[in-house]
Order: sequence, then structure tokens, then C-alpha cells
Amino acid sequence: MTSRVGNNGQLYDPDPQGTTPPQILLKILSINLTWVKKLLSEFKDLIDPRMLPSRRKYLYYYIVGLVDGEGCFSISVKKQEDAKFGWVIDPVFHVTQSKDQIAVLEILKRVFNCGRIIPKPGQEDSTFQYIVDSRKNIAEKIIPFFRKHKPVVKWREFQYFAEIVEGLERGEHRTPEGFKNLLKKAYEISSNRKHKLDDVISEMERRVDASETIRRAP
Repeated sequence: MTSRVGNNGQLYDPDPQGTTPPQILLKILSINLTWVKKLLSEFKDLIDPRMLPSRRKYLYYYIVGLVDGEGCFSISVKKQEDAKFGWVIDPVFHVTQSKDQIAVLEILKRVFNCGRIIPKPGQEDSTFQYIVDSRKNIAEKIIPFFRKHKPVVKWREFQYFAEIVEGLERGEHRTPEGFKNLLKKAYEISSNRKHKLDDVISEMERRVDASETIRRAP
């Protein structure tokens, strides 16, 4: 019986009991070899093919582990005078790697088919980041991937991140109450921010009140 290479590089027999009909076994081997060839051709310009897993799902498991350790589902709250409420809620997904591991970020970019790779601000000589800051790409590519392939360490962070992005996609940020609810979720992810939540909400409400006063003025 033909053996094949496992994920650990060792040979093993896919039918040790010899009970699988030959035509079915050949089909299984053919499918697996097709996946291997596809992975090798897809990433061979980025990394030594021997470093790649034998199946795409194992690559996805690797990505989840990488994001658990080196990734971030970030929600920034930024002051912006020309915004409706004076603040914007800005989702960003990013993964950080040292310069000599930049090929890992290139694989992420290719798998998700979006985003960009930039030097990390303040560490430009040694560290790079894969960044996705397009809300459309986050909603259509990043969130569905991590809903299917769930992170462990960052699951709670991801849940809030997904809720906020989807709320923005629904337009909840266009009303004062909706905007406040999204703000509160952003601070659930991280309260260690430049501006306190109460200060942001108070300033936002003053802006709304001033806008209403102007609108009602004769």
C-alpha cells in the first residue's frame, strides 16, 4: 500500500487495516495530493514549501494561533471635528511580526486577499504589521473567517469587535443612542484609552444639544 507524508514529515499508511476499496483510497490520496500541490504553488514564492502544512485547514489553524498570540481586533475611538458627533469609531485588524518573519504576513495577505503590510510605527527597522482597516473587508472577509475558525485567547475581543463592525455596517452610529451603544462596546474591549468613556459621551451630548438648539432657532 502507498504511504504518504503526514504533517510531522513522517510517512504513514492511510489505510493500515487494508479495508478501504482501492478506487476510494486512490481518490482520497488524489484529493490530498491536489491540496498539497495547490498550497505549494500558492505560497512557494514566499516560504520554503517544506514549512507548509499538508492541508489548507491546518494552515487556517496556524493563522488562528498566530492571531491569538500576535494579532489584535482593535477599535479606535478618535476625536474628529468634522464628524457628526465629533468622534469616529474606527475598527482595525492587525498582526505583528519581526522583519525576518515578514513572509508570514504575506501569507495572511494572500489568504484574506485584502489589507496591506507596513513597518510598525516606532519600530520601522525591525517590525512589520499586516493591517486591514477597510470596514468592508473586515465585515466580508475577516469576521466570517474568525467566526468559522474561532480564536481562543482573543475570542471575547473578537466578539465585541464583530458586534461593533456589524453595528457600523447597519448604520447604528448615525443616531446618538446607537453611537453611544457602540462606544460602550468599544470600551468593553479596552478601557485603557486616552479619553474616558464618560468624557467622550458628555462631549458628544453637548454637541448634539448644540446642534438641536441651532436647528430649532427661528
